Amino acid sequence: MAETARRSTPRYGSRPTMKDVAARAGVRLKTVSRVVNGETGVTPDTERRVQEAIEALGFRRNDSARVLRKGRTATVGLVLEDLADPFYGPLSRAVEEVARAHGALLINGSSAEDPERERELALALCARRVDGLIVIPAGGDHRYLEPEIRAGIATVFVDRPAGRSTKTV
Repeated sequence: MAETARRSTPRYGSRPTMKDVAARAGVRLKTVSRVVNGETGVTPDTERRVQEAIEALGFRRNDSARVLRKGRTATVGLVLEDLADPFYGPLSRAVEEVARAHGALLINGSSAEDPERERELALALCARRVDGLIVIPAGGDHRYLEPEIRAGIATVFVDRPAGRSTKTV
């Protein structure tokens, strides 16, 4: 049986990995990591080869892996009451601009003025490990967020204070 050569293209149906990029560029995995993360110590020629391999393979950095290393997601969650309300468009845009200026991504959703939907959205955002949460309260009880706040998720309530909370949030 012939020995199989290392892959320089990704397997069918899977995303290309840093290993795929390294194989295509003819470099070590650490070199690809340095290029992807903007670190020093890579010659211009090697960086060019790695960038060409990244482009050819369609490689995208896995931010989930980065979260494990850094402990931050660079995301902010915004729970609005109603996306159709003219008040929330400019608010969402302003929050997005500030988030972007800090290298963060804004994820937002609408509670449709339903307290249960607000709770569901807020906890779903927390489960995705947002670094911050901005809530326009629809409900009157926000005790469900206390464990998230204790865990370090910065939380801000906009337009009105949080309802029924045993702690100041």
